[in-house]
Amino acid sequence: MAVPTLRPFAPVLIWSCIFAFVALSGNAARGDQSDAPAADKLVGLRLDWHTQQARLEAAGWESDLIAPPRPGGVSVGNFREPDFVLKELLPVLTADYESLRNAARKLTEAAAVRREEAQKDWAEVYRQRIAFRQYTDQQQAAYHFDFDSGTLPPLQPTALDAILVAWAVLVLVLAVRLGRNVRRVAIRKARRATVSVILFGSFSLSGCSGGLGPDVRPWAVREEATLTAEIQDSATKADAAIAAANQKWTATVTGWAALVAVHGTRGDTVESVLRRGETEVRDRLRTAIIDVRLADRLAKEAEAERGQLATDKTKLDDLTSGAKFRAVAFAVVRSVGAVLLLGVAVAPYWRSRRTVAAQVRSDARKCPRCFGEKLIVEKRGAPSGDDAKSSAPRYRGPKAKVKAKPEPEPEPDDGPKETGYIECKSCGFRFRRSYQKVHRLCFPAVGVRSSGKTHMLATAYDRVRKRIAPTVAAVQPAPSLGDARFEQYIDLILTLKREAGGTVHDMPDPVMLHLRDADPAGPNTALVNLFDYSGELVNQSIDRDRLKKQAVKMDGFMLFLDPTQLYGDGTNVTLDRQLSALNEFMADMREARDVPVGQIIPVPVAVCIPKFDLLLTENPIQSQSVPFIRRLLGQLSPPPKQTTLGTLKSRSEMVEEMLELMFRGVDIRALVESYFGGRVMFFPVSSVSLFENELGVKDLSLRTIAPFGVAEPFLWLLHMHGYEVFAVGSG
Repeated sequence: MAVPTLRPFAPVLIWSCIFAFVALSGNAARGDQSDAPAADKLVGLRLDWHTQQARLEAAGWESDLIAPPRPGGVSVGNFREPDFVLKELLPVLTADYESLRNAARKLTEAAAVRREEAQKDWAEVYRQRIAFRQYTDQQQAAYHFDFDSGTLPPLQPTALDAILVAWAVLVLVLAVRLGRNVRRVAIRKARRATVSVILFGSFSLSGCSGGLGPDVRPWAVREEATLTAEIQDSATKADAAIAAANQKWTATVTGWAALVAVHGTRGDTVESVLRRGETEVRDRLRTAIIDVRLADRLAKEAEAERGQLATDKTKLDDLTSGAKFRAVAFAVVRSVGAVLLLGVAVAPYWRSRRTVAAQVRSDARKCPRCFGEKLIVEKRGAPSGDDAKSSAPRYRGPKAKVKAKPEPEPEPDDGPKETGYIECKSCGFRFRRSYQKVHRLCFPAVGVRSSGKTHMLATAYDRVRKRIAPTVAAVQPAPSLGDARFEQYIDLILTLKREAGGTVHDMPDPVMLHLRDADPAGPNTALVNLFDYSGELVNQSIDRDRLKKQAVKMDGFMLFLDPTQLYGDGTNVTLDRQLSALNEFMADMREARDVPVGQIIPVPVAVCIPKFDLLLTENPIQSQSVPFIRRLLGQLSPPPKQTTLGTLKSRSEMVEEMLELMFRGVDIRALVESYFGGRVMFFPVSSVSLFENELGVKDLSLRTIAPFGVAEPFLWLLHMHGYEVFAVGSG
């Protein structure tokens, strides 16, 4: 704002601008301007302060000029004829004092005129100062700088910042919860993979402090308080100085009056003329000197205020410009901070979405059979228009004239049509295109030959197909190339009651199952691929067999330890050979997964103990197995939809009790846990039945086919990957 010049309309214009600014700024002002004193009151207080200062200066000046009291002893009364002297002295004193009174009156009038002119000029300048400082208060309220100290506003937290932080914390909490909801399968997988998982997150927000702020009171209020205090102090000092000057003057006048002090009428008259004349002249001179002193002070302050207003205008312009720049900078910083805070708050949800999407994209590029990435959309060709035209029969009468009909134009050939399947160019595997973008899990069944892998998978597939698998999730077959082979296995085992035979040592076509779990937060889907690998798989080296190279990289294993193959009689292998094959397979797994020796391989393993129905005759446990089997068929066989994780844990603990009796001389649990840690569970499996009167019978034609525990191993593997597949209370 420009500093007003000394023109009559300038104060009106300034105050109009200030009132307009105050009206427009409203509640934005830092102080309440309605409580600020009026300009006239401030002018009066400032003038009163200058007046007290002028009185103090005049009293000091007067005290310096007053002559010391005259020592007594000699007076007109000592003369023989004092009346003669007094008679001659009276008209002279009267004329002199009249002349002095006239001169003092003129001096007083001149001093009053000078004081009025200086006061008018000063009042105008001081009103400009008031208007300027009130405008400065408005600018300070708007831009939060400190004019008096000349400091620019620091970046200080505001209520909006607190609201923003609180909002960001709320968004962060929601984002974390949403992110956990998106990644709930992976989180449950991590939680179930360890004995105890502690998830803890913290963040801190750093603030900044700008120290003590400027006085929030308006300048006019502060000026009024300052002037009131200074006026009281100056008035006290001026009154004390005037009292001292009066005392000194009284003593001096008394001394001079003593010269003409004579008892008698004429003497009293002369003394009274002297005293009255001195008093009148002194009073007029005191008034004049106060006016002169006041005029000098006002003139000096007016001149100083003009220069200070120009300096303050420049200072205010600099502060306002700097404050505006800082306001823009702080707004940018706050905006960037808000964006960053929002990004940090949303990051957990965004990362979770990206992680899940990246996993799905990674799965979509891989073949579920050979894990190759040469996937193409299968297309089927259509007959061309010429072939279709030539194959149409033609009929023409010998003599009849048939009007030639225009042949319809052949439909444009759009090329081969998509079949809805995805084909792998590496291994020729086909699967539906709709399953390409579903999260994929691969579980192979590995073990020595004739350990019951194929029977177990075939009967488990049959249970899934008939919707009697022990799960509350929706598990159903997904069309795949392995369906035909397993249909044959199911027919051989369940209908014809014959052995399925050995698996060909080649890359197997997986049995594909579509899972939709029972998560209360919303169903999670997955495409489950179950591989039936040949028993020779565990006998091959990873460097020479690509089947094992693929198997060791899968998401979990159904590891078969055959309790009926312990001594190597006939075509069976020995227990030592099973353990040796297991050690070789685990070593290959470490190498393929780059897991150092001594560290746990991070995959869940379902250790299947197959042929549980033959323990009575084909295992050293023999009749000791009967109480355990009775327990399995009793309290550990709930209805399929009521199977819980607790049920599986109880079965696993029961099998652990039997391990020492079934595999004597070997700590199977310690062996398996040395590779996989605590992510191991034991499953009793019978692909035939566990009826007590049929235990130990190997001829399937004499057996009742009622498989036990065939689907639980891969359902538990799904549970370990975070899917909700068991009834409530599974833990």
